[in-house]
Amino acid sequence: MGRVSTKSTPAARPADGSGAKVLVVDDEAAMRLGLREVLTRAGYAVELAEDGDQAVARIDRGGLDVVITDLRMPGRDGLEVLRHTKRAAPDTLVYVISAHGDVPTAVEAMKLGAVDFIQKPFKIDDVRARVRVGLDKRELARPRPQGDLVRGPVDEGIWAEFPEVLGGSPALARVLQTVKKVAASPLPVLVLGETGTGKELIARALHRLSGRKGPLVATTGQLPPSLVESELFGHAKGAFTGAVKDKAGYFEAAAGGTFFLDEVGDLPAQVQVKLLRVIQEREVLRVGESKPRKIDARLVAATHKDLEAGVRERWFREDLLFRLNVITLVLPPLRERKEDVAPLAARFLARAGEGAGRAVTLGPDALARLEAHTWPGNVRELEHVCQSLALLSEGEVATADDVDGVL
Repeated sequence: MGRVSTKSTPAARPADGSGAKVLVVDDEAAMRLGLREVLTRAGYAVELAEDGDQAVARIDRGGLDVVITDLRMPGRDGLEVLRHTKRAAPDTLVYVISAHGDVPTAVEAMKLGAVDFIQKPFKIDDVRARVRVGLDKRELARPRPQGDLVRGPVDEGIWAEFPEVLGGSPALARVLQTVKKVAASPLPVLVLGETGTGKELIARALHRLSGRKGPLVATTGQLPPSLVESELFGHAKGAFTGAVKDKAGYFEAAAGGTFFLDEVGDLPAQVQVKLLRVIQEREVLRVGESKPRKIDARLVAATHKDLEAGVRERWFREDLLFRLNVITLVLPPLRERKEDVAPLAARFLARAGEGAGRAVTLGPDALARLEAHTWPGNVRELEHVCQSLALLSEGEVATADDVDGVL
């Protein structure tokens, strides 16, 4: 058995790894060396193992942040490396590299605790992005001192970077911190939240901060079943009745930019299969064509549905969920962030007052009544209430009675 190699290319300055320790496990030398080079340049301290036995010996010494392991290797395979890591160092992130035919096994690896599976062939820079996101998510999930839960100078900076988002709640601030960290990544983002919580607003913020030069294109999975494939993936002339010319789908229209797919939980089963291929292969197949087309659009998907329940109930594909939730943002409902009611209401009243030709503000009793409401429709419901107050309030200062009249 050979020693684990710790030799790495010197890095002038960590780009985003901040010295996190990564173990790359692969029996193919070219793969090991390629991953070491790109991860070292990104600022990670990279060690190499040629097989599962070497990997287990290194894992037992401790101190690793990430393990990236091939699935198929002589002797101990990637699943054994994963199981050992989860027993010996449960906080270590594990990524599994798989070939196309190993996808079912790779999905099983995620059930055993892997962060993600990386399907061959892949861009090595994509691995770097996935590792960065995994480390960021782990850091955000760690318990924080009580003092970190109140809005302080760091949060003030976050709010200044999101002028389109009004609020002051720690729950929303933490979401925005994550948005800032993952915006530049090419990986898909899944935005979860009740109806009316502002999922499209978050998608627009992700696109603005991404640095991508292409457009933001948005649509919903609630399209008619007969149109959804054509709208998402495009179609060829003559593919079906009414297809009088070639048409690019939304993914192609978002070239170089971001495609926001709302209500992804409503997609039909056959479209879920195609969406999975788009994410994995970075290409679309137009309806009526046989040759796929390469795409360059970052996917942001959103839903108010419980996709894990959808997997259990078999109306949503498990492998698609794994592909979508590499980066997951959960938007808190308005009832859990009362601090945001006042600034949101002020904006909505000012906007509605311009249209109504009168300025209406909230009295203290009116604001208290709004803050006490449970807001089943979330921010969207608050906006509609403020529009009604701008039109129907008896005076220029809305009262609790005025609020009661429109709730």
